[in-house]
Amino acid sequence: MFTVYSFVVLALVYITECKEVYIPSYIQPCDLKDSKFSECVKQQIESALDKFTKGIPEMGVPSIDPVELENIYIDGNGLNLSFTEPAMHGLSNSKLTDLQVEIGKTEETFSLAFKGNMSLTAKYVVDGRILILPITGKGDAIVDAQGVEVKIDSKLVHVKDSDGGLHFKLVHPKYKYTIDRTIFDLKNLFNGNKQLAHTTLQFANENWQQLMDELSPPAIKQIVRTVVKAINKFFSKVQIKDIVLGYNERVQD
Repeated sequence: MFTVYSFVVLALVYITECKEVYIPSYIQPCDLKDSKFSECVKQQIESALDKFTKGIPEMGVPSIDPVELENIYIDGNGLNLSFTEPAMHGLSNSKLTDLQVEIGKTEETFSLAFKGNMSLTAKYVVDGRILILPITGKGDAIVDAQGVEVKIDSKLVHVKDSDGGLHFKLVHPKYKYTIDRTIFDLKNLFNGNKQLAHTTLQFANENWQQLMDELSPPAIKQIVRTVVKAINKFFSKVQIKDIVLGYNERVQD
């Protein structure tokens, strides 16, 4: 006899099997068999980039603008400089400059490049010399980095979730970057001596490249790590078949 209990069990099974995965309306699947597949993927990322960087709470994807960085320390060449509570702002205003996606082949890859103006805010403490000029002080810091372009190259692998669904995952990412110009604004240099501060900051901004050779690597590394983590969080929430139509599902080692 078909009981109420049986009905409830069947209903639960039906609901479980038919549950839908949340995907933002601004992200549409692309058809791998379409000759314009790469163009479709690029268009999707271009339209979603600013929204993605602000986070997708429904999918557990956090905001990455600003990017909360670990403390940065520069100690060498006669300069001791620390940035604490640093945060990088501006990713949401970046523009996609390149995209290369190779999927459906033996080795799958994902390359993404974006460019924009970013600013680092932090508390700083400095003592020593910038090349030939002495510098000392502590306070608030703003570092405006103009024309920052970051390119991330990564392998794509497949991972299975607990239900057997296949998901993309970025692994072993490599990156490179360029910066057009940087302007430093360190408040309260020389205990507020405006004349000394003006001269030193002018010199620092004229020789920004030497400072950024020390500052950029740890900051960019953390930005890349945060971006890759956010992308993988998104991938973990959607199966490959939900974002790539016509995909031949297979598990990669």
